[in-house]
Amino acid sequence: MNTVSINIPATKNPTYSVLIGEGVLKELPTVIANLGLFDSVALLYDEAVQGLAEKLDIEIMIPIKSGESSKTMSEAERITSELLARGINRQSLLICLGGGMVTDLGGFVASSYMRGIGHINIPTTVLGMVDASVGGKTGVDIGAAKNIVGHFHHPRSVIVDTDTLSTLPKEQFCEGLVEIIKIAAIMDKEFFEELESNIEDIILRDRPTLTSCIQRAIQLKAVSVEEDEKDTGKRLLLNFGHTVGHALEVLLKFTLSHGKAVSIGMACEMQLTDSEDADRVIRLLERIDMPTKLPQQYSAREILEAMKHDKKAISSSLRFAAPKRIGEGTVMELDTNSFELQFS
Repeated sequence: MNTVSINIPATKNPTYSVLIGEGVLKELPTVIANLGLFDSVALLYDEAVQGLAEKLDIEIMIPIKSGESSKTMSEAERITSELLARGINRQSLLICLGGGMVTDLGGFVASSYMRGIGHINIPTTVLGMVDASVGGKTGVDIGAAKNIVGHFHHPRSVIVDTDTLSTLPKEQFCEGLVEIIKIAAIMDKEFFEELESNIEDIILRDRPTLTSCIQRAIQLKAVSVEEDEKDTGKRLLLNFGHTVGHALEVLLKFTLSHGKAVSIGMACEMQLTDSEDADRVIRLLERIDMPTKLPQQYSAREILEAMKHDKKAISSSLRFAAPKRIGEGTVMELDTNSFELQFS
């Protein structure tokens, strides 16, 4: 078992740990006990992992339907009403089990319920492990705006059990690898080169190689979060691929997965910046069978209009992050008044 500590001094609980390894879910009772005394514990879980949820032996269980369509204010209200009916209070703990949708939504509910209760994230997808479950971002979608309502509310702990990935479909597994490639491309040249060398072993889920790359991705994210909790400086680098990617998700009404949307976004945003290493990133994405071309049914103007809903947009400019070269990320502003997407 490996541990990554995240330190956010200005918060109520300034340090929390991410436990990483095979079989670490068995440590959940110890993790809960070490956090202090809770008078009750509730479990919010994706219906896709019901079997795993039942093994945790938690009395109060609240299922949620799979998919981005569940990440709404109405669903947050339903969950909140259920917590209230089951007697959950400020001394209670909420456990969020599932992919990024569950940890985003569950974290949002935890941040709002009785003005904030503690929660633990147990991600069961690669995407959830290296992105959504760590860093304190929570949120729900409103209409055409993804994650537009939310809070920064850090979990009390995160448990990353790589055994939970054994039944994850290959396509969904590779969609999570997009986020690992993203982090390496924009922050760590050596890590990116390791991915280039070992990507086949990772796809085959060689446990030591997979666990190592997940841990490295989390460590890199932790550095950004500690330096820039509220996403105004260095942490913006982690949005590489997301400005275009989120726009595509909205335009396609979330029928395009987050991983595929970000993969296309990464390719497009590197072309916008004339990155000298765009081809290397695109090749690696294609090796995991992820798309890198914009869908043909939308014009540049339609994509731009969707991009204007991005939380990073400022007045007439869009901010987006991309690596000028592997491992050297930068945040840029693009004038939307003269913007045109020109990708082959």
